[in-house]
Amino acid sequence: MQQEFRSQGVQVLAINTAPWIPVEEWRDYWRSKDAKDVSWANDRDQQMLKRFEVTSLGTTIIIDPQGRISYRDAGPTPYEILRTEIEKTL
Repeated sequence: MQQEFRSQGVQVLAINTAPWIPVEEWRDYWRSKDAKDVSWANDRDQQMLKRFEVTSLGTTIIIDPQGRISYRDAGPTPYEILRTEIEKTL
């Protein structure tokens, strides 16, 4: 997804909201998925989780250029739906 929309300024960020998972394990997980173009962050104090009212693991959120949430899904979003929602947001 990042590669497809990079030229339009889209950035993909995965956030670990489980502080009990060691950073090394999180990093190894993303490496195993060959997700070289995905940036990730560790939300140790769960501020992002609270800020975006995340209530389930795998939540997908699209934020528009103005910082507003344009799409939210309580779980992993299928590729085609995610692609369509990104296009609508752009």
